[in-house]
Amino acid sequence: MNIVLFFTFGVSLKTWEETGLLDREIQLYKRFVERGLKVTFITFGDKEDYQFKDRLQDIEIVPYYAYTKKPKTRVLRFLHSFKLPIVLSKTVKEADILKTNQMWGSWVVMLSKLLYKKKTVVRCGFEKYRSALDNKKESVFYKILLYLISWMAYKFCDVIIVTSKEDKEFIIKTFSISEPKVNIFMNYIDTNLFKKTDCQKYEKKLLFIGRLNEEKNIFSLLDAISQTDYELDIIGDGDLRPKIEAYIKKHNIKANLLGRFPNAQLPEIINCYPVFVLPSYYEGNPKVLLEAMACECAVVGTSVRGIREIIKNNENGLLCETDADSIKQAITTLMQDKHLRNKLGRNAREFIIENLSLYKTVEKELSLYKSLMNKDA
Repeated sequence: MNIVLFFTFGVSLKTWEETGLLDREIQLYKRFVERGLKVTFITFGDKEDYQFKDRLQDIEIVPYYAYTKKPKTRVLRFLHSFKLPIVLSKTVKEADILKTNQMWGSWVVMLSKLLYKKKTVVRCGFEKYRSALDNKKESVFYKILLYLISWMAYKFCDVIIVTSKEDKEFIIKTFSISEPKVNIFMNYIDTNLFKKTDCQKYEKKLLFIGRLNEEKNIFSLLDAISQTDYELDIIGDGDLRPKIEAYIKKHNIKANLLGRFPNAQLPEIINCYPVFVLPSYYEGNPKVLLEAMACECAVVGTSVRGIREIIKNNENGLLCETDADSIKQAITTLMQDKHLRNKLGRNAREFIIENLSLYKTVEKELSLYKSLMNKDA
């Protein structure tokens, strides 16, 4: 079986490397290769993507802009992407299944399906149109465009993969998609990498990992920290970094912006903290939360879409509201109760192993592919 994965529009292997995601993202596909599948990555990179050949091992790399000149503007690159199925026709024709990595760029896969009659899997780490509706800064034009792209992809693909029950329900209701077509595969975790290790934990420090943008609700977290004796370490980067730095300085908050780290370094870091906090307004299926839970770290998360499906309050973590007072209360409760932290941490790892191990995800996705290929057999 030959699986061709289409990267998100504008994303390359170099992008994954620069954001620290490369090693994590390729694990699933390396396991597919070990099971006898052929895997090809079609990226929106250029010849620089070939530098990762040794790390991808037997995964074939096909960077679009190694075969054609890259337009200078994003609008021209968008229009130019419609030529991809023609420019890379040999690779596409050889595929058994075409898969999107995210919704943005799915038009290329749908056009390939139309031209070459291939089986298609639309995979969404989060439901992009729903997130756009939640973001007041997104333009009406962008939301309409995203709705049309999503409608086309969901209607004409063979299988949909999402990471949460709430996203599945939203797709079925909003786009009138049949229930059996939508499959829930939560993000996988490499439990051999993300696990508890011996580490001297900080006594009064907490950890946040994530993009520094509006949806992460970082200012409420900073306000919560300012009302305690605890200190916050922040790993990640994003548009809000300058504002966050200024806010920390202005209010004299005990918080440190540590920048980005490669995913492979995160287990060692997470294990040094007694509590991990994710105070978002909404999420898809947050990998950083799952990774912290796999390390048996006690977690606090807001009771919002994407988090409340993972954290069962007082069972494998604590849920709170998005305001600073509620976040502060949850943090204080965990930081003052070591027995509770240990219990929630153990239960958190058990939840990950039982539901989200890399091995189980590989088996589920392979079973889905075999079923898809056998439909017309």
